[in-house]
Amino acid sequence: MTVVVLWYRKSLGELWCAADTRISRGGGTATDGGPKILPIPVVCHKSEGNKKWNSFRRYNFGFAYAGSTLSAISTHALATACTQNLAANRGYEKPVTLKAVAELFQSVGEHYICDMSARLGVSDNNKSYFFDALVFGFCPVERVFKAYMLVSNIATGTFRMLLAEMLIGPDRYHSIGSGSTAFEKLHVELEQFHHNPGVLTTLEEMLKREVQPDVGGHLQIGVSKTTGFRIIPVLNRGDGPGKAYVSFLGWDTTSARMFEGYSVGYESCGNFQ
Repeated sequence: MTVVVLWYRKSLGELWCAADTRISRGGGTATDGGPKILPIPVVCHKSEGNKKWNSFRRYNFGFAYAGSTLSAISTHALATACTQNLAANRGYEKPVTLKAVAELFQSVGEHYICDMSARLGVSDNNKSYFFDALVFGFCPVERVFKAYMLVSNIATGTFRMLLAEMLIGPDRYHSIGSGSTAFEKLHVELEQFHHNPGVLTTLEEMLKREVQPDVGGHLQIGVSKTTGFRIIPVLNRGDGPGKAYVSFLGWDTTSARMFEGYSVGYESCGNFQ
């Protein structure tokens, strides 16, 4: 499982999302470098005649999940394949709402979870492929930051992926995943020593303490601005002075080969305390 936290940073006018990188398998750890925050590219196309299509709108939203990695990543892959191939009806040029994108993820998520769950054995956990997720970003239609939560639900005996809009504003955060309760308790604890410890400080402390075995690894961060969404690298302290390095999912980007005159990362999120 995991912990994912979404919050609005009023001082920056940005919507931030952070998570750990540990992916569990059975009672152990599969990797401490797992992606849980991903971009949603949206590309709208219109016909120019003679079977020619041109893109005329491009957006980027954010997606984050907690739960089954297989069903969540499959949902993201299929849904983003759809969002990058949107074809406008003749004469229609309005932007796509964030809600419409969230509803697409809801539909695809239900498809995968039902398909995978139908193949489980009698002794398997019927929630093995459940996941919850967040779809968020700056809506180009309503011109405000918005966020939607997808929740796997089987309370009525029939599986449904529920969709609900979340309230976005200063001094408010939303957390999902198995580490959600532990995060909130630690945040309250840190408030006794700091007037406002901040979400990133709490997450960093949570990983340092290894509060629970299925939450760990490194921090990953995604940021939504009015111009779009992107994953940003994290500046790690390293083993001492002069040992700091920039990473994605805990992977040192300096170990990557130079991209024909380019390096990886141009700004990063640094120490949080």
